[in-house]
Amino acid sequence: MKDRELELIIEELEQRHDLSPADYDGVAHALQFILPEALAQEPELAAKAATTDGALHLIACAYPNWAVELEGTAAEERGNWRCSLRDGGMADNDAAIGIGHGPVLSQAILSAIFRLTATLKKL
Repeated sequence: MKDRELELIIEELEQRHDLSPADYDGVAHALQFILPEALAQEPELAAKAATTDGALHLIACAYPNWAVELEGTAAEERGNWRCSLRDGGMADNDAAIGIGHGPVLSQAILSAIFRLTATLKKL
């Protein structure tokens, strides 16, 4: 996967409110590509990626014990969510931080996963 492809996926997650099952299939494929060892045993990855609980589970698989910070406004339309992933909790000395945002909470979480992985793996 080229970094431009990753940028397009992040863009979709952060801007669109209405991702389709086919869109989530693409997200699942990208997750399996960039995190093969962490997500190899995950069945129904696309379905998990589409829900907040599922997206949080993916963090637990890929980045166990990392701190997750969520903030946002719950709204049917025009939600505004932010997710940050940190290895060191609240300290300011993390080697990498994943930050994502989006209109849907699960999409903000996925965006943070993609950004963090891209930074750590230098994608």
